[in-house]
Amino acid sequence: MNLDLQGKNALVTGSSYGLGFACAKVLAQEGAAVTICGRDPVKLQSAATDLAAFTSAKLATHVVDLTNENELPLLFETAQAKAPVDILVVSTGHPPTHPFSVATDEQWQQGIDLILRPAIVLSRLALKSMLERRYGRIIFIGSIFGLEPEQSSVVQSTLRCGLNALAKCMATENAQHGVTVNVICPGYFDTPLVRELAKQYANTSDKAVETVLQDWADYAPVRRFGDPDDLGSLVAFLASPKGQFITGTTITIDGGAVRQY
Repeated sequence: MNLDLQGKNALVTGSSYGLGFACAKVLAQEGAAVTICGRDPVKLQSAATDLAAFTSAKLATHVVDLTNENELPLLFETAQAKAPVDILVVSTGHPPTHPFSVATDEQWQQGIDLILRPAIVLSRLALKSMLERRYGRIIFIGSIFGLEPEQSSVVQSTLRCGLNALAKCMATENAQHGVTVNVICPGYFDTPLVRELAKQYANTSDKAVETVLQDWADYAPVRRFGDPDDLGSLVAFLASPKGQFITGTTITIDGGAVRQY
C-alpha cells in the first residue's frame, strides 16, 4: 500500500532507539523526511547511520533532553528548518516505576516533565502551521497502563491517562481543520528499554530478570513481545492521508493484553 508520505516532513522524539526509532524508520521508508532526536549523541549518530542504511529519505538529527522545556523550541526549529512539520510523533522514555506508597514528589515531577510537557509544548509549536495548511498528524506514544492502570507503576499509569485526555481535547478542537490527534498504546515490546526496566524490577522484587521478561511476554494472549516495526507501521498509516478519519482515539497494539473493548 502506498501511504503517500513522499514529501511529508516528520519529527519523531525519543527516536535514537526502541519504539521511537521504529517509528522514524517506517516513516522514512515510506518517503517522509524525518528528524530524529535523543539525549545521547553517540546513540543518536548510530541511529542515523542505521536509518541511512534502510532508506534514502532526508534525515536530520538533534541532541535534546525532552525534560528540559527550554530545549524543545530548538528541537522544533531543527525539524522545520527546510519545511513545516506535517507529522509529529511524541515518544518518550519511561518514568520511575513505583507504587503510590513509594513514588516521591521528585519522581512525580520527572514523570510530568517526561510524559506531558513535551507533548504539550511540541504540539503547540506544530499546530500553527498544520492549521494554516489544513494538514497535520499528531501521534502520542502512550501505554496500555494509561487504559488499564498498573498499581506498581502509578506515575506512568496516571500520566498516560492524562496524555489520552490531552489528545482527545486537541482532536476535538482541530478535527475540522485537517489535523488528527491520536494516542497509540503499546503493550510489552522487545526494546532495550523493556529489558532495562526488567532488570530494575527484578532487583526490587527478588525475581530473576529472565522470569520477569517471561512474565511480561506472557501478559498478552499471544505470549510474546511485540515487534517495534509493527508499531512503526501503525504510526505510518495514521500519519498518512489514509488516516484522515481516525482522530481523538486511543489505539492499542498489545497482542490482546488489554481486556476492555
